[in-house]
Amino acid sequence: MYKDMQNPKFKYRNSKQYLIPNLEFRICLGFRISNLVFLFLAAFIFIQPTALADTVFLKDDQEVKGIVVEEYIDRVKFSTMDGEIEILKSDIKDILYDLRVQNLIKLGDFHKQKGNLARAYIYYRKAYHTDPSFEPAKTRYLQLRSIMLERPYEQLEKQIEKRRLILRTSRGLAKPQEEIPVTSEEKLKKFIGIRFISKDERPYVNKVYSASPAYLAGIKKGDYIIAVWNRFTGYMQLQDVCDMILSAKTGEANLTIERTLKLIKEKDIKYTKGGVASLGFYVDVRGKGLTITRILGNSVAAKCDLLESDVIDKIAGQSTRYMPVNEAVNLIESLGSDAEITIHRDVTIWKGRG
Repeated sequence: MYKDMQNPKFKYRNSKQYLIPNLEFRICLGFRISNLVFLFLAAFIFIQPTALADTVFLKDDQEVKGIVVEEYIDRVKFSTMDGEIEILKSDIKDILYDLRVQNLIKLGDFHKQKGNLARAYIYYRKAYHTDPSFEPAKTRYLQLRSIMLERPYEQLEKQIEKRRLILRTSRGLAKPQEEIPVTSEEKLKKFIGIRFISKDERPYVNKVYSASPAYLAGIKKGDYIIAVWNRFTGYMQLQDVCDMILSAKTGEANLTIERTLKLIKEKDIKYTKGGVASLGFYVDVRGKGLTITRILGNSVAAKCDLLESDVIDKIAGQSTRYMPVNEAVNLIESLGSDAEITIHRDVTIWKGRG
Protein backbone atom coordinates (compact mmCIF):
# COMPACT_ATOMS: atom_id res chain seq x y z
CA MET A 1 0.00 0.00 0.00
CA TYR A 2 2.53 2.57 1.11
CA LYS A 3 5.57 2.00 -1.05
CA ASP A 4 6.63 5.60 -0.58
CA MET A 5 6.01 5.40 3.14
CA GLN A 6 8.10 2.21 3.45
CA ASN A 7 11.07 3.97 1.86
CA PRO A 8 13.86 4.34 4.45
CA LYS A 9 14.05 8.03 3.56
CA PHE A 10 10.41 8.48 4.58
CA LYS A 11 10.32 8.68 8.38
CA TYR A 12 7.52 9.64 10.71
CA ARG A 13 8.64 12.07 13.34
CA ASN A 14 6.78 14.19 15.84
CA SER A 15 5.76 17.63 14.65
CA LYS A 16 8.49 19.57 16.46
CA GLN A 17 11.28 17.36 15.15
CA TYR A 18 9.78 17.26 11.66
CA LEU A 19 9.18 20.95 11.24
CA ILE A 20 11.93 22.59 13.33
CA PRO A 21 15.11 20.51 13.15
CA ASN A 22 18.11 21.73 15.15
CA LEU A 23 16.12 24.47 16.89
CA GLU A 24 18.77 25.08 19.57
CA PHE A 25 21.49 25.40 16.96
CA ARG A 26 19.43 27.93 14.99
CA ILE A 27 18.76 30.08 18.05
CA CYS A 28 22.41 30.04 19.13
CA LEU A 29 23.50 30.86 15.63
CA GLY A 30 21.06 33.77 15.60
CA PHE A 31 22.66 35.39 18.61
CA ARG A 32 26.10 35.16 17.06
CA ILE A 33 25.34 36.85 13.77
CA SER A 34 23.85 40.17 12.82
CA ASN A 35 20.40 41.24 13.95
CA LEU A 36 19.15 41.18 10.39
CA VAL A 37 20.06 37.55 9.88
CA PHE A 38 18.67 36.68 13.30
CA LEU A 39 15.31 38.17 12.41
CA PHE A 40 15.33 36.16 9.20
CA LEU A 41 15.98 32.93 11.09
CA ALA A 42 13.34 33.72 13.70
CA ALA A 43 10.80 34.38 10.97
CA PHE A 44 11.78 31.11 9.33
CA ILE A 45 11.25 29.19 12.57
CA PHE A 46 7.81 30.63 13.24
CA ILE A 47 6.59 30.56 9.68
CA GLN A 48 7.79 27.09 8.76
CA PRO A 49 5.23 25.13 10.87
CA THR A 50 2.38 26.68 8.93
CA ALA A 51 3.81 25.43 5.64
CA LEU A 52 3.31 21.76 6.50
CA ALA A 53 0.53 21.91 9.05
CA ASP A 54 -2.08 19.33 7.99
CA THR A 55 -1.74 16.14 10.04
CA VAL A 56 -3.04 12.68 9.14
CA PHE A 57 -3.47 10.35 12.13
CA LEU A 58 -3.26 6.73 11.00
CA LYS A 59 -4.95 3.80 12.72
CA ASP A 60 -1.53 2.29 13.48
CA ASP A 61 -0.84 5.39 15.65
CA GLN A 62 1.57 6.98 13.15
CA GLU A 63 1.28 10.63 12.15
CA VAL A 64 2.05 12.13 8.74
CA LYS A 65 2.51 15.87 8.24
CA GLY A 66 2.09 17.68 4.97
CA ILE A 67 -0.72 19.21 2.91
CA VAL A 68 -3.88 17.51 1.66
CA VAL A 69 -3.87 18.43 -2.04
CA GLU A 70 -6.76 16.23 -3.23
CA GLU A 71 -9.49 14.35 -1.38
CA TYR A 72 -11.51 11.57 -3.00
CA ILE A 73 -14.35 9.36 -1.83
CA ASP A 74 -11.99 6.64 -0.55
CA ARG A 75 -8.53 8.23 -0.30
CA VAL A 76 -6.55 11.44 0.07
CA LYS A 77 -3.53 12.64 -1.89
CA PHE A 78 -1.01 14.03 0.56
CA SER A 79 1.99 16.24 -0.28
CA THR A 80 4.95 15.66 2.06
CA MET A 81 8.60 16.65 2.15
CA ASP A 82 9.37 13.36 0.39
CA GLY A 83 6.79 13.78 -2.39
CA GLU A 84 3.12 12.96 -2.90
CA ILE A 85 1.53 9.83 -1.45
CA GLU A 86 -2.00 8.41 -1.47
CA ILE A 87 -3.52 7.18 1.78
CA LEU A 88 -6.74 5.18 1.87
CA LYS A 89 -9.39 6.59 4.21
CA SER A 90 -9.84 3.11 5.67
CA ASP A 91 -6.33 3.50 7.14
CA ILE A 92 -6.97 6.99 8.54
CA LYS A 93 -8.19 7.64 12.06
CA ASP A 94 -8.53 11.40 11.66
CA ILE A 95 -7.25 14.44 9.74
CA LEU A 96 -6.41 17.69 11.49
CA TYR A 97 -6.27 20.57 9.03
CA ASP A 98 -4.20 23.69 9.43
CA LEU A 99 -7.05 26.06 8.57
CA ARG A 100 -10.05 26.51 10.86
CA VAL A 101 -12.32 26.70 7.81
CA GLN A 102 -11.26 23.19 6.76
CA ASN A 103 -12.03 21.73 10.17
CA LEU A 104 -15.47 23.36 10.12
CA ILE A 105 -16.11 21.79 6.70
CA LYS A 106 -15.06 18.40 8.09
CA LEU A 107 -17.62 18.73 10.91
CA GLY A 108 -20.28 19.74 8.39
CA ASP A 109 -19.48 16.72 6.21
CA PHE A 110 -19.76 14.44 9.24
CA HIS A 111 -23.24 15.66 10.17
CA LYS A 112 -24.42 15.62 6.55
CA GLN A 113 -23.38 11.98 6.20
CA LYS A 114 -25.38 11.24 9.36
CA GLY A 115 -28.43 12.89 7.80
CA ASN A 116 -28.43 15.88 10.17
CA LEU A 117 -28.67 18.59 7.53
CA ALA A 118 -29.55 21.37 9.98
CA ARG A 119 -26.38 20.76 11.98
CA ALA A 120 -24.31 20.43 8.81
CA TYR A 121 -25.71 23.74 7.55
CA ILE A 122 -24.56 25.50 10.74
CA TYR A 123 -20.97 24.32 10.27
CA TYR A 124 -20.94 25.09 6.52
CA ARG A 125 -22.26 28.57 7.22
CA LYS A 126 -19.57 29.14 9.85
CA ALA A 127 -16.93 27.92 7.41
CA TYR A 128 -18.21 30.23 4.67
CA HIS A 129 -18.28 33.29 6.92
CA THR A 130 -14.81 32.41 8.25
CA ASP A 131 -13.39 32.61 4.72
CA PRO A 132 -15.87 33.48 1.93
CA SER A 133 -13.11 33.10 -0.68
CA PHE A 134 -12.43 29.45 0.26
CA GLU A 135 -14.14 27.58 -2.58
CA PRO A 136 -15.02 24.29 -0.75
CA ALA A 137 -16.75 26.26 2.02
CA LYS A 138 -18.64 28.44 -0.47
CA THR A 139 -19.92 25.56 -2.62
CA ARG A 140 -20.98 23.37 0.32
CA TYR A 141 -22.79 26.26 2.00
CA LEU A 142 -24.62 27.37 -1.15
CA GLN A 143 -25.55 23.83 -2.16
CA LEU A 144 -26.99 22.87 1.21
CA ARG A 145 -28.75 26.20 1.56
CA SER A 146 -30.47 25.69 -1.80
CA ILE A 147 -31.62 22.23 -0.67
CA MET A 148 -32.95 23.42 2.68
CA LEU A 149 -34.68 26.49 1.25
CA GLU A 150 -36.37 24.45 -1.45
CA ARG A 151 -37.67 21.59 0.69
CA PRO A 152 -40.72 23.30 2.27
CA TYR A 153 -41.87 24.62 -1.13
CA GLU A 154 -41.25 21.27 -2.77
CA GLN A 155 -43.35 19.45 -0.17
CA LEU A 156 -46.13 22.03 -0.49
CA GLU A 157 -46.18 21.68 -4.29
CA LYS A 158 -46.42 17.88 -3.99
CA GLN A 159 -49.37 18.19 -1.60
CA ILE A 160 -51.16 20.64 -3.89
CA GLU A 161 -50.57 18.45 -6.95
CA LYS A 162 -51.81 15.39 -5.06
CA ARG A 163 -55.05 17.15 -4.11
CA ARG A 164 -55.54 18.37 -7.70
CA LEU A 165 -55.09 14.83 -9.02
CA ILE A 166 -57.62 13.46 -6.54
CA LEU A 167 -60.11 16.16 -7.52
CA ARG A 168 -59.62 15.59 -11.26
CA THR A 169 -59.93 11.82 -10.83
CA SER A 170 -63.16 12.18 -8.89
CA ARG A 171 -64.57 14.27 -11.75
CA GLY A 172 -63.34 11.89 -14.43
CA LEU A 173 -60.97 14.49 -15.84
CA ALA A 174 -57.67 12.81 -15.04
CA LYS A 175 -55.37 12.25 -18.05
CA PRO A 176 -52.47 9.84 -18.43
CA GLN A 177 -49.41 11.40 -16.86
CA GLU A 178 -46.23 12.03 -18.80
CA GLU A 179 -43.67 9.26 -18.39
CA ILE A 180 -41.30 10.28 -15.59
CA PRO A 181 -37.61 9.32 -15.69
CA VAL A 182 -36.91 6.65 -13.08
CA THR A 183 -33.13 6.17 -12.90
CA SER A 184 -30.57 8.86 -12.21
CA GLU A 185 -29.06 8.30 -15.67
CA GLU A 186 -32.43 8.97 -17.29
CA LYS A 187 -32.90 12.10 -15.20
CA LEU A 188 -29.42 13.27 -16.16
CA LYS A 189 -30.28 12.90 -19.84
CA LYS A 190 -33.66 14.62 -19.47
CA PHE A 191 -32.69 17.56 -17.27
CA ILE A 192 -28.97 18.01 -18.04
CA GLY A 193 -28.57 16.49 -21.51
CA ILE A 194 -25.48 14.42 -20.85
CA ARG A 195 -24.31 10.83 -20.54
CA PHE A 196 -21.05 9.56 -19.11
CA ILE A 197 -19.20 6.34 -18.42
CA SER A 198 -16.44 5.38 -16.01
CA LYS A 199 -12.96 5.76 -17.49
CA ASP A 200 -9.69 5.93 -15.53
CA GLU A 201 -11.78 5.82 -12.31
CA ARG A 202 -13.52 9.08 -13.29
CA PRO A 203 -16.76 10.08 -15.08
CA TYR A 204 -16.02 10.45 -18.81
CA VAL A 205 -18.49 12.33 -21.03
CA ASN A 206 -19.40 10.16 -24.02
CA LYS A 207 -22.56 12.00 -25.12
CA VAL A 208 -23.79 15.60 -25.00
CA TYR A 209 -27.22 16.29 -26.47
CA SER A 210 -27.58 19.29 -28.76
CA ALA A 211 -29.17 22.43 -27.27
CA SER A 212 -29.22 20.82 -23.81
CA PRO A 213 -28.14 22.63 -20.61
CA ALA A 214 -24.82 20.74 -20.69
CA TYR A 215 -24.28 21.75 -24.33
CA LEU A 216 -25.04 25.40 -23.57
CA ALA A 217 -22.63 25.30 -20.62
CA GLY A 218 -19.82 24.29 -22.97
CA ILE A 219 -19.35 20.66 -21.95
CA LYS A 220 -18.08 18.46 -24.78
CA LYS A 221 -17.72 14.78 -25.54
CA GLY A 222 -14.35 13.63 -24.22
CA ASP A 223 -14.40 15.82 -21.11
CA TYR A 224 -13.85 14.34 -17.68
CA ILE A 225 -16.07 15.51 -14.83
CA ILE A 226 -13.48 15.76 -12.08
CA ALA A 227 -15.59 17.53 -9.44
CA VAL A 228 -19.20 18.35 -8.58
CA TRP A 229 -19.80 21.20 -6.18
CA ASN A 230 -16.01 21.21 -5.63
CA ARG A 231 -15.96 17.56 -4.50
CA PHE A 232 -13.67 15.26 -6.46
CA THR A 233 -15.46 12.49 -8.35
CA GLY A 234 -12.47 10.18 -8.71
CA TYR A 235 -13.12 6.57 -7.53
CA MET A 236 -16.79 7.43 -7.01
CA GLN A 237 -19.70 5.32 -8.27
CA LEU A 238 -21.44 6.84 -11.32
CA GLN A 239 -24.77 6.62 -9.50
CA ASP A 240 -23.40 8.86 -6.73
CA VAL A 241 -22.04 11.35 -9.27
CA CYS A 242 -25.47 11.55 -10.94
CA ASP A 243 -27.14 12.12 -7.59
CA MET A 244 -24.69 14.89 -6.71
CA ILE A 245 -25.39 16.71 -9.98
CA LEU A 246 -29.15 16.38 -9.53
CA SER A 247 -29.18 17.11 -5.78
CA ALA A 248 -29.68 20.90 -5.82
CA LYS A 249 -33.33 21.86 -6.24
CA THR A 250 -32.75 25.41 -7.45
CA GLY A 251 -31.84 24.28 -10.97
CA GLU A 252 -28.13 24.99 -10.63
CA ALA A 253 -25.24 22.49 -10.78
CA ASN A 254 -21.58 23.46 -10.45
CA LEU A 255 -19.17 21.11 -12.23
CA THR A 256 -15.43 21.08 -12.87
CA ILE A 257 -14.37 19.54 -16.15
CA GLU A 258 -10.97 18.41 -17.39
CA ARG A 259 -10.07 18.74 -21.07
CA THR A 260 -6.92 17.97 -23.07
CA LEU A 261 -6.21 20.30 -25.97
CA LYS A 262 -3.73 20.16 -28.84
CA LEU A 263 -2.85 23.66 -29.98
CA ILE A 264 -0.85 24.38 -33.15
CA LYS A 265 1.70 27.04 -32.32
CA GLU A 266 2.40 30.05 -34.53
CA LYS A 267 5.93 30.82 -35.65
CA ASP A 268 8.02 33.98 -35.73
CA ILE A 269 6.24 35.67 -32.83
CA LYS A 270 8.40 37.54 -30.35
CA TYR A 271 8.42 36.11 -26.83
CA THR A 272 6.82 38.31 -24.18
CA LYS A 273 7.62 37.93 -20.47
CA GLY A 274 4.99 36.01 -18.53
CA GLY A 275 3.18 34.86 -21.63
CA VAL A 276 3.22 32.02 -24.12
CA ALA A 277 3.85 34.00 -27.29
CA SER A 278 3.35 31.14 -29.75
CA LEU A 279 -0.17 30.51 -28.41
CA GLY A 280 -1.16 34.03 -27.36
CA PHE A 281 -1.96 33.81 -23.65
CA TYR A 282 -0.53 34.82 -20.29
CA VAL A 283 -0.34 32.68 -17.16
CA ASP A 284 0.22 33.18 -13.45
CA VAL A 285 0.02 31.05 -10.33
CA ARG A 286 -3.31 31.72 -8.59
CA GLY A 287 -5.25 29.97 -5.84
CA LYS A 288 -6.20 26.95 -7.96
CA GLY A 289 -2.88 26.60 -9.79
CA LEU A 290 -1.30 27.74 -13.05
CA THR A 291 -4.09 29.98 -14.34
CA ILE A 292 -4.62 31.62 -17.72
CA THR A 293 -4.99 35.31 -16.89
CA ARG A 294 -5.21 36.88 -20.35
CA ILE A 295 -5.84 35.76 -23.92
CA LEU A 296 -4.71 37.92 -26.84
CA GLY A 297 -7.19 38.65 -29.61
CA ASN A 298 -6.90 36.69 -32.86
CA SER A 299 -4.35 34.33 -31.28
CA VAL A 300 -4.23 30.53 -31.32
CA ALA A 301 -5.67 30.47 -27.80
CA ALA A 302 -8.53 32.79 -28.80
CA LYS A 303 -9.41 30.65 -31.81
CA CYS A 304 -9.29 27.41 -29.87
CA ASP A 305 -11.01 26.29 -26.73
CA LEU A 306 -9.04 28.17 -24.06
CA LEU A 307 -10.70 30.66 -21.75
CA GLU A 308 -9.41 33.11 -19.20
CA SER A 309 -9.44 31.55 -15.70
CA ASP A 310 -8.78 28.06 -17.11
CA VAL A 311 -6.24 26.22 -14.94
CA ILE A 312 -3.45 24.31 -16.69
CA ASP A 313 -2.97 20.97 -14.92
CA LYS A 314 -0.54 19.30 -17.33
CA ILE A 315 1.83 20.27 -20.11
CA ALA A 316 2.65 17.38 -22.45
CA GLY A 317 1.56 15.03 -19.67
CA GLN A 318 3.74 16.69 -17.02
CA SER A 319 1.98 17.98 -13.89
CA THR A 320 2.21 21.72 -13.18
CA ARG A 321 1.25 21.45 -9.49
CA TYR A 322 4.68 22.53 -8.20
CA MET A 323 5.94 24.17 -11.40
CA PRO A 324 7.03 27.86 -11.39
CA VAL A 325 5.51 30.13 -14.02
CA ASN A 326 8.74 30.65 -15.99
CA GLU A 327 9.41 26.91 -16.09
CA ALA A 328 5.87 26.24 -17.37
CA VAL A 329 6.17 28.92 -20.06
CA ASN A 330 9.57 27.63 -21.17
CA LEU A 331 8.23 24.07 -21.30
CA ILE A 332 5.33 25.04 -23.58
CA GLU A 333 7.62 27.09 -25.80
CA SER A 334 10.05 24.17 -26.07
CA LEU A 335 7.42 21.80 -27.44
CA GLY A 336 7.07 21.09 -31.14
CA SER A 337 4.45 22.59 -33.43
CA ASP A 338 1.67 20.86 -31.46
CA ALA A 339 1.43 21.87 -27.81
CA GLU A 340 -0.70 19.50 -25.71
CA ILE A 341 -2.04 20.92 -22.48
CA THR A 342 -4.64 19.65 -20.03
CA ILE A 343 -6.85 22.22 -18.33
CA HIS A 344 -9.66 22.18 -15.83
CA ARG A 345 -12.57 24.60 -15.90
CA ASP A 346 -15.50 25.41 -13.62
CA VAL A 347 -18.88 25.43 -15.38
CA THR A 348 -22.39 26.12 -14.17
CA ILE A 349 -25.30 24.16 -15.61
CA TRP A 350 -28.87 25.40 -15.31
CA LYS A 351 -31.01 22.33 -15.32
CA GLY A 352 -33.92 22.13 -17.74
CA ARG A 353 -37.44 20.89 -17.14
CA GLY A 354 -37.39 18.35 -19.93
